[in-house]
Amino acid sequence: MDRVRFFLLVLVFVFLPRVHLWAGVTCTGEACTILPNSVQAQIRQLDQTIQFQYTDKVLESMTEAAIITNLNSSLMGPGIVNRFQVGGGVGISAQQKSNIDVVSGDINLRNLPNVGAAIAPNLVAAINLGWFLGGGPSDTEPELKTFLHRFNLYLHGFSFNYGSSNVQELVERANSNLTLGGDITSGGFTLRYHLVENYSDGFGIFEFAGVSLGLGLHYQRQTLNLNYNDNKTQIVRLGPATGSWGGATEFDYSSNLTSVPLDLRTGVRMFYFLTFFAGGGTSLNFGKSEISITRSGPLNVALDSNAIATSLPSSVAALIPSGAIGQSKTGTLVLDINGKAQAPNSLGFLVAGFEANVLLTKVTLEAMVSQQIQSVMVGFKITF
Repeated sequence: MDRVRFFLLVLVFVFLPRVHLWAGVTCTGEACTILPNSVQAQIRQLDQTIQFQYTDKVLESMTEAAIITNLNSSLMGPGIVNRFQVGGGVGISAQQKSNIDVVSGDINLRNLPNVGAAIAPNLVAAINLGWFLGGGPSDTEPELKTFLHRFNLYLHGFSFNYGSSNVQELVERANSNLTLGGDITSGGFTLRYHLVENYSDGFGIFEFAGVSLGLGLHYQRQTLNLNYNDNKTQIVRLGPATGSWGGATEFDYSSNLTSVPLDLRTGVRMFYFLTFFAGGGTSLNFGKSEISITRSGPLNVALDSNAIATSLPSSVAALIPSGAIGQSKTGTLVLDINGKAQAPNSLGFLVAGFEANVLLTKVTLEAMVSQQIQSVMVGFKITF
C-alpha cells in the first residue's frame, strides 16, 4: 500500500480547519549527508509544508465526515412514533475532494488523496410522550389526544472496543502487519415536536407525516491506536536523489465531540408499506481532537544524473564527484506529527430516506449530505 495513502486510510476520524500542529522531519545517515545543503534544509522544513498544503485540508475533510456521522445516528425517519420503538443501525460517512500536490522546493509529493470517512454503530429507541404519560397511542381519537402527543423523544447510544478478539481477528485477516486498539462511545437524544400533525386517510393508502421540528444533543468520544509494519516501501525524491523509504507507522487518536442539531422533517407513507421523508437543518458543534503519527524507517537513495541536471544549478552540480552518482546510500528518515483540533462551529445538512414497514418492523435507510459529505445510516426498528 502506498505510504501516503496509508496515512489517509488511518486518519479516518475527526478534525477541522482550526488545527494546531507541531511536527518534525529528521534525516540521518549517509543517505542524508550526500544531499546538497539546500535539500537538507528543505527536509527540515518539510513538516510545515505538509501541514499547510496537505494535513490541514485532510483534517478538515475528516472532521466534517465524523460530525455528519454523529448527527445521523438516531434513525428517526419521518419522525412519527405511535407508542415506542427500539432498534439499531450503523452510520457511515465519506467525502472526497480534489487531490493535492505538496511541493517544497526540490521535494514534491503528487496527487495525494483528500478524503474523510467515519463509521458509528448505534442502538436506538423512541417514545411518544403522550403515550408514555398515560394518554394512549398517538393515533388515538382526536378528541382524546393531548398536547404531549405532538412530542417524540429519540434516544441513541453505543459503546464498543476495537481491541476485542473478534475485531482483531478480522484485522489480522485483512492485513497481518496491522494491529488495532481503542474504543468508541456515543450517545444522545433528539426531542421532536410536530408543528403540523400527521394525517391519514384511514385506509392505509396514504398518510402525510406532518412537519416536525427536532432539537438534539449528540455526543461521541473515540480513541484509536494503530500500529502498521509495512513490508513495502514508499518511493521518494529528495532533490537530486531518488530511492525508497520503508518502516513502521504508529497512529494514536482521541476525540470528544458534541453536536446540537436543529432540523425540520416531513414525509408521506403510501399503501402502508413504504414511507419517504426529507428535511434539513444545521448544528452547533463543540469539542476537540488530538493526533500523533510517527513514521520511522530505513531510507535508501542514490544521486541520479538526470535529477541533478533538473534540480540543481550547473555550478552546484559540477561540485558533485562523478563517483558519487548512482551509488546507493542508506540512512533513517523519521516523520513525527502531533496535533490538536477544535470542532467547526456550525454545519448545515439535508436529510432524506425511506422506511419499509414489515409487520411490526421498520427497515430504515437515512441519508444525510452537507456540501461534499455523504452519510448513510441503515438499520431496523421494532414498533409497539
